[in-house]
Amino acid sequence: MKKKMGLVLAALLAITSVTAGCSSSSSSGTTTPQGQQQAAPQATAEKPAVEQKIIYALSKEPEEMDPTLNVYARSSIVLQNLFRGLYKIDESGKKPVPSLAESYELDSTGTKYTFKLNKNAKWSDGKPVTAQDFEYSWKRVLNPDVASGAAFYLYYLKNGKAYNEKKASADDVGVKAVDESTLEVTLESPTPYFLELLCVTAYYPVRKDAVEKEGWTKSPETYLTTGPFVLSELKPKEKYVLKKNPNYLEADKVKLDTLEIVFIESSEAELAAYTNDEIQVSDNMTPEGMKRFENTPEFFSVPRIGMQYFDFNASKKPFDDAKVRKAFSMAINREQIIKSIVQSVEKPAFGFVPYGIPDGVQKDKEYRDVAGNMFTENVDEAKKLLAEAGYPDGQGIPEITMIVMASQSDKDIAQALQSMWKQNLGVNVNIETFESKVYWDEIDNGSFNIASDGWTGDYPDPMTNLDIFESVNASDDIRWSNPEYDRLLDENRKISDQAKRMENYAKAEKILADEMPLMPLRFYEDQFLAKPNVKGVLKNYIGHTIFEYAHVE
Repeated sequence: MKKKMGLVLAALLAITSVTAGCSSSSSSGTTTPQGQQQAAPQATAEKPAVEQKIIYALSKEPEEMDPTLNVYARSSIVLQNLFRGLYKIDESGKKPVPSLAESYELDSTGTKYTFKLNKNAKWSDGKPVTAQDFEYSWKRVLNPDVASGAAFYLYYLKNGKAYNEKKASADDVGVKAVDESTLEVTLESPTPYFLELLCVTAYYPVRKDAVEKEGWTKSPETYLTTGPFVLSELKPKEKYVLKKNPNYLEADKVKLDTLEIVFIESSEAELAAYTNDEIQVSDNMTPEGMKRFENTPEFFSVPRIGMQYFDFNASKKPFDDAKVRKAFSMAINREQIIKSIVQSVEKPAFGFVPYGIPDGVQKDKEYRDVAGNMFTENVDEAKKLLAEAGYPDGQGIPEITMIVMASQSDKDIAQALQSMWKQNLGVNVNIETFESKVYWDEIDNGSFNIASDGWTGDYPDPMTNLDIFESVNASDDIRWSNPEYDRLLDENRKISDQAKRMENYAKAEKILADEMPLMPLRFYEDQFLAKPNVKGVLKNYIGHTIFEYAHVE
């Protein structure tokens, strides 16, 4: 999801064509070891039924509860449990399968889909889900007056981008309700990962009569959903209580009655809550938690197509100079930060597309392995570049402020970088911390020189990790643009020649490496804990924790 996921995400990626690897305890990213479906014990007369309730912790409240506006991964975790779209990720966490859609047909051009909705699909109030709901919702995402940050997700629709840029009308957009149960979708060009895109929250439906009520997301009484759970209780800064949705299309398969999401900002406090059995699922891991649980059946680790990186504000000195940006990126030791500070098994990032995405030509290999590293660490070269930019040994360089969120892990990483830049470049970097919502305002306002950031992709193609740096998306963070970079990605949206597409992606990555508007740090791998009697918790490839298939033994 969008960069605004923060750095305490509990998400991952496990799609067949996307997965980078397997959990040491679960190959599918669920709480059943080895990816096997484990049957619940047969109930006996002597044993009372176990309460089907799971308490799960998030570091903070969701930033956005309207799917059509959402670009936040933390919000998506909640929304993915409340809503379903045409497609969803299956129980294995490996592929998209029909959800509210029953079937689809694709024409010979590869650009026109005709979806048939399941006639049993209902809103949480029992009213039918219609094709008109999808047409309304998708056009709402693209409506320039709504100004949704998620609009770029729907640029694949015919005239989607043009409408969002006020160069076309809503009627020109390639989505049309033919009747109550038939949705016609026309794309700009063939998109082999379109079904995966349909699993992103931006493609979920919202109902017009609900959305038009002011503050509809603030009350369980006005909040209508289409997924396995409904919002039952909303206590700001404390918890959200979700209950099983009896009107969900597959309600008979949902075993949980209650999912309680509590908000625990400190990862240390979350570990204590897990240890004291106050929560049953935890994915805000601490180094202490890793050490304590890594070799137990309660620990799971799954790669995802995401990356932590640091934005350079290219509109401000000294980072308006690519040489300075490259110097800062080359002068750190990523492996040391990962092993000593993060204390994880993640890989250092020497490119901009993470592991887990297949190469378009050599499909048995990952794109990252085929493309290779795009840059290296080299302190001597970094010093040389900084001197060429006019700041030998850091002399004369303007004051530099790095901003991060207030979590201990973010501060620890920032301090490690601060020390490395001081030691290797002779540069002093100030650190400022902010709470989540204020933090993203600081980035949007450009009130930084360096800022911690992150991204998790949404579908099995390098585009998902590269389009966020296009001019249209990068204007409010790195303040950088490159016409050739934009051209390469735009061309890849219009062609199906995979060899040419992979070549273009590598060229685009090389542009990022040469100009370094951001500093890749590490490719994400998610660790989470689940109590031994909690089964079926899924970490899906979009990067969210899903409880649709979970139950308590």
